[in-house]
Amino acid sequence: MDRQQASKPAIISCSVARVVGSSAAPQATPDTAIFAVSKELDENRFTLSTTDSSRPIGSGRLNSQTVWQMATDTFLVHHLDQCEAGKEAVYQITCASPQDSQLLAHKLQDSVASKHDKKQQNDFASKTDVGSAELYFHYYGMLMHQQNMLQDQIRTGTYYAAILENPTDFQDKVVMDVGAGSGILSLFAAQAGARKVYAIEASGMAKYARQLVAASGFAGVVEIIQSKVEELALDAQVDVLVSEPMGTLLVNERMLETYLYARNRYLKKGGRMFPQVGRIHAAAFSDANLYAEVANKAFFWMQPSFYNIDITCLHKEAAAAYFTQVVVDAIDPSVIVSQCASKTFDFGSITDPELINFIIPLQLQIGRASVVHGIACWFDVLFDGSNTQRWLSTAPGQPTTHWFQLRCLMETPLHVQQGQVITGELRLAAHNRQSYDVFVNLTAPPLHPGQLPQKASGKFDLKEPYYRQLNPQTSAAWPQQEQPAEAAPPQQQQQSYVQQMHAESAQTQQGPNYGWSAQQPGVQQYPMMGHVSQNSRQQSDGHQWNQQAYQNMWQ
Repeated sequence: MDRQQASKPAIISCSVARVVGSSAAPQATPDTAIFAVSKELDENRFTLSTTDSSRPIGSGRLNSQTVWQMATDTFLVHHLDQCEAGKEAVYQITCASPQDSQLLAHKLQDSVASKHDKKQQNDFASKTDVGSAELYFHYYGMLMHQQNMLQDQIRTGTYYAAILENPTDFQDKVVMDVGAGSGILSLFAAQAGARKVYAIEASGMAKYARQLVAASGFAGVVEIIQSKVEELALDAQVDVLVSEPMGTLLVNERMLETYLYARNRYLKKGGRMFPQVGRIHAAAFSDANLYAEVANKAFFWMQPSFYNIDITCLHKEAAAAYFTQVVVDAIDPSVIVSQCASKTFDFGSITDPELINFIIPLQLQIGRASVVHGIACWFDVLFDGSNTQRWLSTAPGQPTTHWFQLRCLMETPLHVQQGQVITGELRLAAHNRQSYDVFVNLTAPPLHPGQLPQKASGKFDLKEPYYRQLNPQTSAAWPQQEQPAEAAPPQQQQQSYVQQMHAESAQTQQGPNYGWSAQQPGVQQYPMMGHVSQNSRQQSDGHQWNQQAYQNMWQ
């Protein structure tokens, strides 16, 4: 069937309005519209247009990544192939009747079920941009980037402890390592007594993993298979899945979906997953320095004579663009000014649609009078072993990991008093570049009685972060130079910073101070690995990072 032979479209009456935080300004009142679904080239496609003028709004493929059912009669539409306001625009449609709602919900479910029933061998390719995938596997095929992860002592050490301290789960068991990378987790499983380990790695890192396995003496136990998990032809069921599928804010890179694919396809009923649970935490923060730093970036565009060219016309758009970047750095816990909200993901039962679009409701009580500049986020994961439990946390104030923490910086700050509550939501919607769009909507009490509530909203691309921790002058995680930034050229400053760090360590006859040491209370040294906090054995509630500090706000 070609497009000229498309089926007669199903017409759904609805109202449509742009969502706050999308690239186009929200409409004051919704337009009446029609949502038409037709079968074209063996797939369901839709068009959205207004009824009064038949003005086309946009079109796209009908699937769980473009249309999301929020409520019985309400749907979100985004990632359109063709759209009047651009591909970044997001629309909320409200069906005109229960019959319309049921028809659209049925069409959406039919599209998802049809795609599943085809049993496509390469589920990864069906949802991933080709260019993004190529860059992704090229990156992880390089030893320098594997080294960055291996040197994360909290990450590697916690995995080591979680596996070696749970012999019941690994002794004489069959294990699959999903996205094995260098093969380090596979080797941990072999050390814990696994009978067989399938190490699945799609990138060119597989050849280095084979060398490492052979040199470690586990070639008879660990089998390196270079393949995407979604393309794997393996006639086996495993007792345990191990993986490090976490990205920034837990879900970036969308590897969790591959982890779930391996669960559905290869894990025996009742099998173990390491990790088993993941959680995202969010809290309000106040950081005037960060706000000024990001706002000042756009001052470049205020030049009326840049090589005799007036570039000021681009200042507004440039300033807005800087506020669409999530900020990744090590957060000083003192900037957190509220309780935190959390969302839990049980990897043993969660489904793909629950990862593709999800909301974290926010109801954040403020601990001190503040100017709230946005939402800070972090995550933790649980290794729920039969013998012991381990938590891996990326919370502010905890030893820093290569994930750091993340902040959504709002262009419009909110002024709040102690005890007031900020409400809203943090919504994440997956896109085919192996990441997410992040939508933040916040509401705070009015500044003065009788005024309207304060509101702030923003849309951020998790794929395009501002890695602030790489800049020693701006990150609280790094020691600061006593001299102002203008005192020396950047190259000279960097050299003096490194020299200073190693000079100080030489005086104390210790290694360079990267933020914490083995002498820190509650830290255990494991052989041939880094340090693991003893507190990781305890049940984490997501608030321990700031519990005492938050209580002190009220005293």
